[in-house]
Amino acid sequence: MTMWRPVSGDIYGLDAELFNEEAFQEFFREERVLARGHNVENGHYEIELAVTGRRRRVAVLDADGYVIPGMPLSELVDTMDQKLRKVQIVIEDEIRYGDINLGSVAPDVEADIAVFEEGLAGVRTPEDAADDSDEEDAEELPDAPLLMISDLALAEVPAIAAVTKVPMAVMPHGNVRVLVAAKAVDVKKMIFPRPVYHLTLRTQGDDAPLLTLGLDNQRLLTWTWEDQLPVMDWMTDYEAALEFADENLGAGAIARRCVLEIDQGSAGDVRRALLSSKTMGPAFFVQAMGLGPEILDVLEGRLDVAEIPDAEVFKQANLSETIRQVVALEISGHGVATPKLWENYRKLYLGNPGLMSATAAIQAALGGSVFVGALQAKGKKARWGAGLGAFLMVNSISRVLTTHYIQESLEHSEAVRKLTEAAAEEAREEERERLEREKDADD
Repeated sequence: MTMWRPVSGDIYGLDAELFNEEAFQEFFREERVLARGHNVENGHYEIELAVTGRRRRVAVLDADGYVIPGMPLSELVDTMDQKLRKVQIVIEDEIRYGDINLGSVAPDVEADIAVFEEGLAGVRTPEDAADDSDEEDAEELPDAPLLMISDLALAEVPAIAAVTKVPMAVMPHGNVRVLVAAKAVDVKKMIFPRPVYHLTLRTQGDDAPLLTLGLDNQRLLTWTWEDQLPVMDWMTDYEAALEFADENLGAGAIARRCVLEIDQGSAGDVRRALLSSKTMGPAFFVQAMGLGPEILDVLEGRLDVAEIPDAEVFKQANLSETIRQVVALEISGHGVATPKLWENYRKLYLGNPGLMSATAAIQAALGGSVFVGALQAKGKKARWGAGLGAFLMVNSISRVLTTHYIQESLEHSEAVRKLTEAAAEEAREEERERLEREKDADD
């Protein structure tokens, strides 16, 4: 199955007599490119395409009515630059400044140049993106709650809460986690390395409601509950083209990616929520993602993050407490490493404290004897022996101290206790269901 992703851009007409709505629609009709787009104002056209693969081949409709990958995006932009006259094209990272044909320049050349420069004012180059990043760093985020759904590990949250100084509530949600922060935080800064999948929703503050979706650590899609771009005129005659646009462009593209990495939620329900009003859209979206109404209450300021039922709340803590929480969650299997690894570690070291202490004592005694014997000898071998003996003693002592620290951290962590109790209750429930099934089978 072909995986499509949306790419957006702009086309700036520098001469209204050469490039207009008719020329805009005609180009996509001739190339049979599936797209959404319209004229914003003064010859500025917004466009959205679907591409696939490393070469970013654009979606087109073939003669038999099937959607297939067409030419690469770079080739499409080149074709557009050749066929359309006096246009500025910016689609993702493909930029064409337009070829001014001197034979079509108006007598008032200065006015024409002014139009060209005005068109360039809205174009974002890589240098502009870097400048924008600096401005965003200095921009103050709104004092409004933030919802985040991500594949980040639970052990990462205490450090995030400590660094941002923002209370955060965390709940499991299938194979991902739901994080609700009391105040909006910069997701790009607070998580490193960035998760493969993260979704944020804010319903208060500037430009709210605002939904952002990040995939593969690099692509970022946004939705503001504005009307999606209309499909190209020629596509209305083809059912397959309209169906493709609904699923892979506009709200459909974002909806599919919202549920792509999680086990819960329906792309159809999410799409309908995105296409609803700004007032009710966030509420419908929270429901479509399978989240409880208390999440919306927090986003709207009616509930505090600490009051969310069955949520683990992390607040700002000192360095030692934060490290203790991170270690406890990591060792308990809720961290970055695979749970199986820590399960074996707990069985080997924490499950047999007497055996571990005895092993450490034997190692320390062996290291001590080697060290003492090396001190009584002379030469290069003596120095190596002394180093080896000291290493064995330090290693045994550090193992005991580390294990003791980890054991205390696990006992001290309230989050680990709750998770352990919840896992035990789930195991008991599964055992009861198994016994009931066996009983019914016997009957």
